[in-house]
Amino acid sequence: MEFNKSKQELTKSNTTLQNEGGDENKKGFGLGLRHVQALLLFFCFFETFFLRINLSVGIVSMTNKNSSNPDFHVKDGSNEEKKLSYLKETHSLENSSVPQRKKYYFFEEFGWTENQKSAILSSFFWGYLVIQAPAGQLGQYFSPKLLLLGANLISAVLAGLTPTASYVGGWKLLCALRVIQGLCQGFAVPLSYKLISKWAPPNERNRYVGFSLNGGTLGATAAMPLCGLLASSSGGWPSIFYFSGLLGITWCALWAWFAADSPAKHHSISPEEKAYIENSLVHVSQDEEPKTPWSQIFTSIPFWALIFAHLGNGWAFAMIITEMPSYINSVLQFNIATNGILSALPYLAMWLLTFPVCWLADYLQKNKIVPNSVVRKLWTTIAQSGGAIMLVSMGFVGRDAVAAMTLLIITVALASFLFSGYNINHLDLSPNYAGVLMGIANGLENITTILAPLTVGWVVEDTRSVEQWRIVFIISAIVSITGNTIFVLFGSTDIQPWNTIDQKPKKNENNQSIP
Repeated sequence: MEFNKSKQELTKSNTTLQNEGGDENKKGFGLGLRHVQALLLFFCFFETFFLRINLSVGIVSMTNKNSSNPDFHVKDGSNEEKKLSYLKETHSLENSSVPQRKKYYFFEEFGWTENQKSAILSSFFWGYLVIQAPAGQLGQYFSPKLLLLGANLISAVLAGLTPTASYVGGWKLLCALRVIQGLCQGFAVPLSYKLISKWAPPNERNRYVGFSLNGGTLGATAAMPLCGLLASSSGGWPSIFYFSGLLGITWCALWAWFAADSPAKHHSISPEEKAYIENSLVHVSQDEEPKTPWSQIFTSIPFWALIFAHLGNGWAFAMIITEMPSYINSVLQFNIATNGILSALPYLAMWLLTFPVCWLADYLQKNKIVPNSVVRKLWTTIAQSGGAIMLVSMGFVGRDAVAAMTLLIITVALASFLFSGYNINHLDLSPNYAGVLMGIANGLENITTILAPLTVGWVVEDTRSVEQWRIVFIISAIVSITGNTIFVLFGSTDIQPWNTIDQKPKKNENNQSIP
């Protein structure tokens, strides 16, 4: 009798652990290796965004030497004697020696047109577009850790080769290099969601996703001023890409040593933390990955609503991340160093705001104050529609630098709500296929991230024209609000029936199926 009673109590205890809303789950386990994985993903997005954005700042210096440093001179391929002759003519020197009071640096200045620059800036997203869905599917069958390691290592090496590619092949070869970098970095988001689905307990999910992906925000924040300072240093604009490559290789070394595909595969995780994580993930397959239900995914209305949210955000994101340095330089008339610092301020505000925003989302969800769907849709609306209004307003303040920068900071800061908005909805719909869903949706998002910079090239013929930039901002707002509206009307946070389709039933020690 006592044995049966103890057995019943043990069963009840296990059931409580497996319940997402159970007391043990609410209490939490404290700091552990799952937080180390989140930190590694944080720095993954930090370095990938740094490598992605570096050219947005660098291209200003590459095409306008005066924006970087007045001591830079055009590298024309001539020998040293001709360079010294050039300095003699410029400074009325009577001897052939370089003046000791000043150093002069020779770097290439490329005469690329606005359309060519737009093509260069958008080329990254061509590669990023086509690999997203395949990357998510590859993560179902191969080690996400190793796939992410290989992709990021190639991307880092290519970053270091960017100056050479620009000198040797001009803008066309640079476009090709950026396409390959886009292919490599396209693995980051879908594979990260696959890893998060294995490592993040549901009651920590908003903060886990927010913290991990927020590394990209800090990467963008750091890239703007650092790239500007590097461009104006004695290393010139090439130093931007050498530093970026070194940053990526350093992350790869840390990832190879400390990361793991799941708690079950980590060599040093404690049994208690492993049990805490796995018992909380009742909707996630811990064994063999189920077959991907492609037809059910592509006929899912909530998933298509999520895709439209991606499309709306992608346009505004690409326009801000790739074109704002040019806007600040051309319209607001700031040099490259100041440009970098000003371009970073909005992302610093976004990075800081993300933490309380994600904590609030977890708090509301855990305490069931409002339905989870309300959090997802409200947070998305604040970010996309609120940001769109700020962006349009920026087009009407003209060359007022203070007003323009204030509105830009608010626009980007509001994007912090996306981490607990539509950006986590993939895990709501299907934890087992979160990587696949993110791969598809994020891949399609890059249709708009490609079109946005190209649209700037088509609309903005004079980069100093406030009126032409205003048209660009209005177009971005319309696309963003449309995507937001569709998500609010048709989006869902319910686990979809196809999350567990074709899963093999678990068996007990007697090889009997467990219902």
